[in-house]
Amino acid sequence: MRFYLITNKDEKTENKVMNMKTKKILRIVAAVIIAILVVGGGIWLITGRSPMAIIVKSALHQMDTESYDKAMADKTDKSKTEIPADVVFPREVVQYTIGDMQVFEVPAENDTKPVVLYLHGGAYVHNFTSQHWKAMAEWAKTTGCGIVAPNYLLLPLHTAAEAHPLMMQLYRKLLNGTPASRILIMGDSAGGGFTLALAQQIRNDSLDLPRHLVLISPWVDVMGGDPSIQERDNWLTIEVLQKYGIAWAGQMDVSDPIISPLYGDMEGLPPTDLFTGTWEVFYTDVCKTYDKMKTAGVDARLHVAEKMGHVYPLWPSPEGRKARREIAEIINGGKL
Repeated sequence: MRFYLITNKDEKTENKVMNMKTKKILRIVAAVIIAILVVGGGIWLITGRSPMAIIVKSALHQMDTESYDKAMADKTDKSKTEIPADVVFPREVVQYTIGDMQVFEVPAENDTKPVVLYLHGGAYVHNFTSQHWKAMAEWAKTTGCGIVAPNYLLLPLHTAAEAHPLMMQLYRKLLNGTPASRILIMGDSAGGGFTLALAQQIRNDSLDLPRHLVLISPWVDVMGGDPSIQERDNWLTIEVLQKYGIAWAGQMDVSDPIISPLYGDMEGLPPTDLFTGTWEVFYTDVCKTYDKMKTAGVDARLHVAEKMGHVYPLWPSPEGRKARREIAEIINGGKL
């Protein structure tokens, strides 16, 4: 049997070699990080968009007639859905129904915090996405607000004529337990259009108006959309959107404010923040909505993100995170 004696000198030499290797690895890692930051910063400077925003936009799939036909042929019951397992709200979520409409509710942190009624987008045919749930959970955590998220009736089994009355019932229920001064109504895309139409109906019915509206890339004219922006928008397709809009209208006129709230009366609506990107086909219609609101005396603010696409505040990008922070400030009643 052989024994080897390791001297202090050997240990020091070995430690020195290890330290040199560690330092070399750290220098390489630092160089890679710096290179990534330089390249990413260069891309942002040149394109005006963060690398992540470019990645998100490139991953989107263009609407087409085939996807429309498939969605409208799907007779699956969408009246029940679940929150994704990887989304955690800061307080317990309860469920209940208003007629045939499933509703998710997260209580506010306390009785002074606001309550957000959130109407999701999806062309009135698709249900919540993980990005909807993640954004709502984020706001519930950062602001302490309550969240009320209705799984409203969708195409192809239902139309606006069935969905709107249930939403009005839900709002009346909210008023029974929460003063309107604590309620915000918020929505994206189709849910943004639904939000504006709902607010107009609330005013028409002389109910207490919510404190604030937040419209994220709202679909305010189902037959609208700007063709000059179509080539920049690699998600929404105007012709396909119009098909969904006609289906959602059912027996109603597509220019009815319940369907296309751009044509409704804006006078007397609560303060409203509108978010839009210049590279989405809804951009021009959102600007028209803002102008019409201002003319009617509404305290409205327009947030325009250059070279951003549809519902960019929900994107997992720096631009999206910035917009969500701004929305959190709005929820908390802060001024931007």
